[in-house]
Amino acid sequence: MARRMAGLEEKRSLRVEMSAADFEVLEQAAAVFGVGKSELVRRLVRASVEVGPALSAEGMERIEALTGQVRIVGRNLMQVLRAIHRGEAVGIAASEPVWRGLQEMVVALDGEFSAFGEAAGMQSASLRGSAGLKLSPSVRTVALAAAE
Repeated sequence: MARRMAGLEEKRSLRVEMSAADFEVLEQAAAVFGVGKSELVRRLVRASVEVGPALSAEGMERIEALTGQVRIVGRNLMQVLRAIHRGEAVGIAASEPVWRGLQEMVVALDGEFSAFGEAAGMQSASLRGSAGLKLSPSVRTVALAAAE
């Protein structure tokens, strides 16, 4: 049984199991932000309540819809490849509308996924800011270069 000492706040602990790769990422993040692993987790948990969930229900529905569209593109490409292998493919001029439609779909999907990526980046920055985890200018430069 835990006893509360006069003037001291009761502390609780949490054991978290994670893969070696996840633990390495945790250690890297703690080093980047210059705080210990426990402090990093505490700050991120407190800040995440203020920032909210990473994706709304609408965002998840939209991603599922986009995933379906990506599958459609994949199925169309597989049908074209099968026709080529069977020797049933039409000439490039006759198939041009199909390729144009696929290209338009790919461009639209790329735009939507890019928008999700930008929104996630802004939310990540908001979470770091709420947690008081500022990137140093040199780390920010390296992170931006890696993102490009």
